[in-house]
Amino acid sequence: MATVVGTTGGMVHLVHQGLMKITLFFAAGLFKETVGVSRIDQMDGLGRRMPWTSAAFTVGAAGMIGLPPTAGFVTKWFLGAGAVQSAHPWVLGVLLTSSLLNALYFLPVVYRMWFRASCAQARAEDAAAAPHSPADDDGVRAVPEPAAMLVPVLITAGFSVAVAVLAAVPYAPLDLAGRIAEGVHR
Repeated sequence: MATVVGTTGGMVHLVHQGLMKITLFFAAGLFKETVGVSRIDQMDGLGRRMPWTSAAFTVGAAGMIGLPPTAGFVTKWFLGAGAVQSAHPWVLGVLLTSSLLNALYFLPVVYRMWFRASCAQARAEDAAAAPHSPADDDGVRAVPEPAAMLVPVLITAGFSVAVAVLAAVPYAPLDLAGRIAEGVHR
């Protein structure tokens, strides 16, 4: 895939992958430090408890899958175009397989965060339905997301979208990678 487009995709992939993964790691750290989540099965309902962190995690996950408008989409698009230009269309299968595997891993986690009730919420709903039982909603309330940890995850998630939406802007990572690739292929 030693074409300008393929080389551009490979180089920008390093920057974009870094943005998406650091977003996921920052979010995981916030989940661990704020509410003690250390396993996927503990992530039920986190979207309601920690909406900003969960949104950032969702952006990082969408990027890893390669969904627009994220950095991962731009990366996979350029790698795929480079594969077609270099007469290696089998690489498209690798990219699609990568996207599928990432979707199989991340979408259930995102679903848990946004669409499943937390154990505490399920207990509260059961208690509310039972006669003369007070609902315990301690696990359902929004959790304060510490600004010192939240701001970096929101910045990296924002950049993960911005580098895709503004990919054609001069001096964006894609533009710089393209300039370097053109210089290498002269």
